[in-house]
Amino acid sequence: MTTPTATTAPTRPSPALAWAALAAAVLQVVVPAVQAIWSLGAPASSQGEDLLITPAGYTFSIWSVVYLLTIAYGIAVIVTRSTGTRASDRLLGDLVLLYVGAAVWIVAAALEWSWGTAAVLLVMVVIAIDAAHVAVFPGPDADQPRWLSPLARVTTGLYAGWVTAAGSLNVCTALVADGDVDGADPGWQVWALAVTALVAVGFSVLIGGSWAYAAALVWALVGVIVAVRDTSGALVVTAVVAAVAIVAINALLILRRRAS
Repeated sequence: MTTPTATTAPTRPSPALAWAALAAAVLQVVVPAVQAIWSLGAPASSQGEDLLITPAGYTFSIWSVVYLLTIAYGIAVIVTRSTGTRASDRLLGDLVLLYVGAAVWIVAAALEWSWGTAAVLLVMVVIAIDAAHVAVFPGPDADQPRWLSPLARVTTGLYAGWVTAAGSLNVCTALVADGDVDGADPGWQVWALAVTALVAVGFSVLIGGSWAYAAALVWALVGVIVAVRDTSGALVVTAVVAAVAIVAINALLILRRRAS
């Protein structure tokens, strides 16, 4: 993953991409709302119902925060004519693909295409990680608001962290749906959590460290702990260790970046 190069010239985003990103941000909110109102197929929240490691239901409220941030950031980009990053069009291109992918994911989930849903989410993860990586590097525009870069980092970091967790959950759901594993067996799910943590650590390195990315994953892991606290001590311990590792790695990466 390449690092956006520093420049002293203003990096104004493409107006077309800026409007496309805002439209896509709205689309990803409208599609699940329409699906829920008219009960069109299975809701995305039903993914993982047969798994022990599905986070407690309240944790999925983070989508409301993520959706709000994406729309707020989209409006901010249009109003300020800046993204707060060094690679404006690269970031906006990522966001358009990411938000459209979120809408497609809802449709795939409604149709109960377990592997299709997982595949869409895995593609979204890759795009979201690149967006979070780009957002780590603030733009050079002297006239951009000071809050714009932090907003870009929080928006992309939370999104990337949550879809990382969701991608893992959907792959596990597809395995259960195929009958390859038992959703009530904690043994393989301990390994699934461990692999997810290792992948998240690797993505943290690619991003360059992000408190928002770590926070979204820890939120998901706390939800797992709540869900399995009376079921499996091994899953609780694995989730706790995973959360500590993710926070520690991101803290080290952020400190190293600030020191350089």
